[in-house]
Amino acid sequence: MHKSKIGRNDPCPCGSGKKHKNCCLGLEGIIEGNEKPFDLYSQLISTIKLKLDQHYSSQIKKMRKSLQDRFLRLCTTHYLPQEQESFFSDWLWFDMTDSEGETFSSEYLRENGDFMEQPLRECLQALNNSYLSIYEPVGIESNGLRVRDFITGQEEQILLKEALDMEIGANRPLLLGRLVALPLGNVFSGMVLMLKNDDGQGEFISKHINYLQKLQEGEELSALLKYNGEILFALFEHANHKALMRLNDIRVVRLENNIPDLIVALDHSEACNFAHETGGIRWYDLRDNLGNARIGVNSEYLISYADILNDVLLMEGLLKKLVPQGNWKIVHSLFLFQPPTPEFDHIWYSVVKDQETERWLHTPHRELDDKTPLDVMEEENGRERLFVMLDSFATQASDNEYSTDLLNYMRLRIK
Repeated sequence: MHKSKIGRNDPCPCGSGKKHKNCCLGLEGIIEGNEKPFDLYSQLISTIKLKLDQHYSSQIKKMRKSLQDRFLRLCTTHYLPQEQESFFSDWLWFDMTDSEGETFSSEYLRENGDFMEQPLRECLQALNNSYLSIYEPVGIESNGLRVRDFITGQEEQILLKEALDMEIGANRPLLLGRLVALPLGNVFSGMVLMLKNDDGQGEFISKHINYLQKLQEGEELSALLKYNGEILFALFEHANHKALMRLNDIRVVRLENNIPDLIVALDHSEACNFAHETGGIRWYDLRDNLGNARIGVNSEYLISYADILNDVLLMEGLLKKLVPQGNWKIVHSLFLFQPPTPEFDHIWYSVVKDQETERWLHTPHRELDDKTPLDVMEEENGRERLFVMLDSFATQASDNEYSTDLLNYMRLRIK
């Protein structure tokens, strides 16, 4: 395609809104003056991010807070330290897709790529292809670091500004960063976080990534990482704080026959205990669980829910024994970032009612003199006192169908 000559004072065709002399024209000096690839690529990456920020500033301004909350939704806190801002902004520009599957940066490249200087365009293409991952140092060389991708297993050489003063011992640390593959070498975009791997942190991350792979069966690892950067960031943060990740994994299988035999098997299983039977579902607690984990049986379905991954894995083993030929369906998982399909709304709702009721039963309430409903149930006229409490809730929620149904379920639980 023929390009007309652009004057120094003309608007820069890259889309920044600046004059050409104050924008891409100035890159010629940068490109020629940087003999070191690291310095060149650092400057190009910074230039691209500045262009994206300027080009989309008005569009992002109103959404930035909600988008940051979305990026941090699985983290232990919704506060992002300023020094870690690049993890969010890189995800925002290069990973977050719209309804058409396009990112801000891919849209910018499509609209302005033909007018960009070649080094800048190549750098933007590399950033578009990049994704957040976890790396393990395996060797140090002059002004470079050899790493192994902890998830894909691929080894890469990373350009550094200066030699790294670091010993690589038996317990190699884990690095969270975005590797950008460029013609003269690889560099990290933005900040890199380091995590000790001396107490199962790496295993914690690996097991959750394996779980994510099962949820999105058939997805290539590179695509899995590209479009789930917020999950990886949250896993790294949980591993750093040694905090358990809540998954709210809900599964279901339709039962064809032998339901009485299944109930007998559950009643005599060493892996679970009978909890209660309410609303036509017979619930069992998973023994030795780390979080909240249960199995429910009615005349049509076997339902399971578990919060902590170890409980999910224990549940998988038990369910395979109980229904070896069952066609299990995932109703919900926080890693999927989407509500249940209409087909499974009633299953999800049954689980939510049971979870909310258990939370209510085990929580001290001021109306009960800071006792839990379970404690009050053991007292004389305790159940009547709880019914009065639920009636007062019902008066306040008389126009809310969901709340009314939940309160009726709670009444059934304490009868």
